[in-house]
Amino acid sequence: MKQVKKIAIIGGTHGNELTGVHLIQKFKMAPHLVKRESFETLVMHSNEKAIQACRRYIEKDLNRCFSIKGLADLSQNSYEDLLAKALNQKLGPKGSSTPNMDFIVDLHSTTSNMGLSVIIDNENELTWQVVAYLQQKMPQVKIFKWHGDTEETSFLHTVAPNGFAIEVGAVPQGVLRADLFFETEKLLSHLLDFFELLNCGKLKKFTETVEVYSNKCLVDFPRDKEGNITAMVHPDLQDTHYQMVQKGDPLFLSFEGEPIVYEQEETVYAVFVNEAAYYEKGFAMCLSRKERVALPS
Repeated sequence: MKQVKKIAIIGGTHGNELTGVHLIQKFKMAPHLVKRESFETLVMHSNEKAIQACRRYIEKDLNRCFSIKGLADLSQNSYEDLLAKALNQKLGPKGSSTPNMDFIVDLHSTTSNMGLSVIIDNENELTWQVVAYLQQKMPQVKIFKWHGDTEETSFLHTVAPNGFAIEVGAVPQGVLRADLFFETEKLLSHLLDFFELLNCGKLKKFTETVEVYSNKCLVDFPRDKEGNITAMVHPDLQDTHYQMVQKGDPLFLSFEGEPIVYEQEETVYAVFVNEAAYYEKGFAMCLSRKERVALPS
């Protein structure tokens, strides 16, 4: 693996996810916390207006604005579309052989009980090696492989050739939790140490496989003909943490108190259960497969 010269740690892509917002503020006030000798670390807020308003976004979800097609389309000119184009030039540009950043970490929080999770959406060797190292250092870290709610991956971190998002939860929107704040900071410290070891030729081979939850499908709430929700996430699934779901297990509970069960044969694991921000996107949870992935050699 080649050396990494520039990485970016970003918070506030969603303005009401305060863990990342305040970690970036802390790092700006104490830059020695993210300084390493062999590479440069940029820390920044991505959506200042949304942060000031303590809203997820102003006009459009910024973390869905980074597709190559969307970045090139000048007719897409909402506040977040224009911001995405500017961020792409600052951090990328996406698909460039000489990007401004080698690696991007985008900090998020979720209202679902995800603990400390790394969300990946690429097969790059460096990204896989980083997540394996992080899971070794902090075994409670879960790795979730996203297969998206858009045709092309359009997350902010994809403007660099390598990177991922960190999700921590459960955290209500517009709220800080001290435990997850410090857990996220600890994870970032390990991440920076990884790059320092890599650049200095001191990184040792530590594992050959890594446990990953790979997204199988997005599941919407039951709805009536007018699109109104007719059932809630079942109490047995609410607040669970990568819960195993087997045929016959309840997913939802109707307003009349009737359970709605999982009917497929394949055992899956529920992720992003009842995430508040996903109501507008039309899904109640992700169902995933647990796999062991061989690291690129």
